[in-house]
Amino acid sequence: IMLGKQSRLFCYDLLDAKDELDEKLEKSYHELSVVTSNRRENEIYDHLNQKVCKSAQEHEEVILGLLYALLTDSAAASKNYSTLAMIARDGMAHLIRMVEIIILEKLQKLQDSVKDQVLWLVRELVQTHVAGADILCYALLKQMPAGSTSRGDIWLVESLLHLLLDNRSWLESQPALIDSVLYTYLSLIPSHFTAKLAALREQETGLCVSLLRSKFMDCIQIGRDLIRLLQNVARIPEFSELWRDILQFPERLSPHFTGILLLATKRTSRRFISGRITPELEIKLNFLLSKVKFGQHKKYQEWFQKKHLSSPESLEMIPELIRYICCVIHPTNEILGSDILPRWAVVGWLLSLCQVNPVISSFAKLALFYDWLFYSESDNIMNIEPGILLMHHSLRSHHVMTASLLDFICRLIPSYCPALDKTVECSVKMALTDILQKGVVPSFDTLFDNPKLDSDLKAMLKATFFEFYPQGITPQTSCSIEESNFADQFALDSSTPEDTVITISDDELVGEDDEVTSAFSDVEGNEAEVFQVITEGRNEDDSNSSAGDGWNRITELPTELQEKLFSFREERNSKQLDECLEQLQKSAQNEGALMIVAPLLADLLSDDFGAGCSLYHEADAQSRSNERNYHCLFRHAISSSSILSLLVALHRHQPKVGYFFLFYLQKTGRSQDLFLPYSKYVGMFSEPFATCVCRDLKECVENECTIFYLLLPDVYKQFHDKICGVASLLNMIVANIDPVQLSKLVHKLMLKQFQMFGHDCQLLQETIISSLQWDSFEQFCVWQLLSAEGPDIQNIIIILEKLSLEGKCNKVLYCLHLGLSQLCVHYTEMSTHDDVQGTRMSHYLNKYFENCLFSLI
Repeated sequence: IMLGKQSRLFCYDLLDAKDELDEKLEKSYHELSVVTSNRRENEIYDHLNQKVCKSAQEHEEVILGLLYALLTDSAAASKNYSTLAMIARDGMAHLIRMVEIIILEKLQKLQDSVKDQVLWLVRELVQTHVAGADILCYALLKQMPAGSTSRGDIWLVESLLHLLLDNRSWLESQPALIDSVLYTYLSLIPSHFTAKLAALREQETGLCVSLLRSKFMDCIQIGRDLIRLLQNVARIPEFSELWRDILQFPERLSPHFTGILLLATKRTSRRFISGRITPELEIKLNFLLSKVKFGQHKKYQEWFQKKHLSSPESLEMIPELIRYICCVIHPTNEILGSDILPRWAVVGWLLSLCQVNPVISSFAKLALFYDWLFYSESDNIMNIEPGILLMHHSLRSHHVMTASLLDFICRLIPSYCPALDKTVECSVKMALTDILQKGVVPSFDTLFDNPKLDSDLKAMLKATFFEFYPQGITPQTSCSIEESNFADQFALDSSTPEDTVITISDDELVGEDDEVTSAFSDVEGNEAEVFQVITEGRNEDDSNSSAGDGWNRITELPTELQEKLFSFREERNSKQLDECLEQLQKSAQNEGALMIVAPLLADLLSDDFGAGCSLYHEADAQSRSNERNYHCLFRHAISSSSILSLLVALHRHQPKVGYFFLFYLQKTGRSQDLFLPYSKYVGMFSEPFATCVCRDLKECVENECTIFYLLLPDVYKQFHDKICGVASLLNMIVANIDPVQLSKLVHKLMLKQFQMFGHDCQLLQETIISSLQWDSFEQFCVWQLLSAEGPDIQNIIIILEKLSLEGKCNKVLYCLHLGLSQLCVHYTEMSTHDDVQGTRMSHYLNKYFENCLFSLI
């Protein structure tokens, strides 16, 4: 632990462990200092020359020692670099590797003076034309995030820009580096449209335009994303003139450049797209999409947002993140067949974050659909899969997201590039045809002709994609982009009814990547948990009770109730809903009326329960002026059994109802019988009470984890006889908890505000045994909570006597030993007060731990 120690390389926090690379470099430097002290310059050179020739290890130690000296002593840097150049036996390859590691993995931790020396060293390597200097330039480019205008990031952008401008001839001798430099600085320019950064923007513009005009055929190796980047800076005069030449006089740029179509049909390499994501972000995104499961994704996303996307400027990074997810992260068959968080869900979350900025939101949607615009048979369907699955899965519970994306793609086709509008239209339809043929979604019937979409959008969809309607025909996929026509067409299968409810399980998909050809399938069932697409317990009757079918059956209701429902559909305010519910109480004498009204209200209240609705910052529901629609619904449910029955029917279509009702009661109810209305509500279900409560809390923790931990104390207090010791609920708690929430629960348990485990010895034993199968941190949390609650000593003794060590694996024994040791101190202290049970407990635990240790050895 760094307790006040100082490092000459890195900036450490008080409790940071010292970096292994720091120790290694420092050790090599000290060994180098010992052998070079009190020697003349020629003696030092001779001695080091002999040392590096002895072995590869000696060579590495000398190189690392000199690197440490270069980075920490600017006054002697030139002398040390000369020494390094003379004694290196591998063309400085090892030095290049170490500096690349420092830039990619440690740059943000370096002290400012060391960062200056890193740039100085890269400049020296460039000026002396050392092989591999371009690798270090790549690494520096990768550390320049879009949207950041912090002092450190601007310093890095300026420093590398000046290095490249000062060594222009060297840069032009590196064609591959030219592409990366151009791609990076074109993406950075839009972030520098401020008066403070005007000079920097002019230098960036000058470099990019000069590279495009002098090395255009090298630059177009970037591919179609070059068009996207150039459009973002088109309002700058220099780029405006360049656009005119691209569109009207392509021969001025290169005799081999035939026009923008040549650029549009070339797919952008992953190398460029991944180059715009910093190494830290790259690691976290790959972890999120390869390790995180449903039900656990919320806390990771919240942490990611807080760490990297909390400021308005940082939102400019979102389009690049979406491009990276679509084009670089292509999950394996194993991941696609598991319950790992899917790509489309993360893309949907990113899109929701940038809705506050319409410009960035448009750029983000363009990044999602960009490969659709110039799609061909040779393109990888995995690049377009997130877009269609996002629209498909969010249609049911988040139709606003689907409508927004459909509207965007319809308007994008004719307006993105008017000169290529037919080509773009052909490509998008080819992408949709490929999606159908490879089974990414079963059909477009429910997507294009859904009652949740407004009439104008449906008319636009039908005009744009008429071939994909049941009565229409679809284009032949062999149509090339140059042809821009659909001469040979075939009919779509029209067997799917228009009112079919979307299901999660899809047919097997087949995608082809650059390196791997793989079959993949959409994740069944679990994907519903991200955007709350609930399919559990559905039967044929449930499917027929969709909102569209409900509006068709509204004539079965009394006329006055029909009028109130139509009025609420127009106004969507709590006053209209209040009148509607009052009328419903008069009319709902039979269950049939509730079954008709429930899906209608689920549809009308979808925005109130949607992804954009957060309970955490909600005002007190008791104020009628601030009353939300569901406040009105719950207020009536408290006093009316018929409206309570409506909530039960509504739960089928909107599973958030349960925990919203709980939170409403917690905010507005009295301390005595706080959740009595909720108990009546749960009692109307056929499932056991504990099962219903856990179901609602599971929905809560997946959507609003903070609300979940706010509800827990009152839920345990009010329902202690029904849910205390329920292992599934306990697992839900510890699987999503963070240290702050754990500390709060421990504090309340120690104050005896509620109980989580209870006094049932048999139930406690079953819970403890179940917890042995959980993760180590989850087990740690269990014992923290159990210790804070202070269980009955006799119960613990009985459990320990019944637990057998035979057949237990070493990991289980180790975790059990760590958990029980937290109770050991407490009960050992009891023996000092002549407590018989405390003495017995201490003796038994000591003997038990000895057996555990013996088994582990």
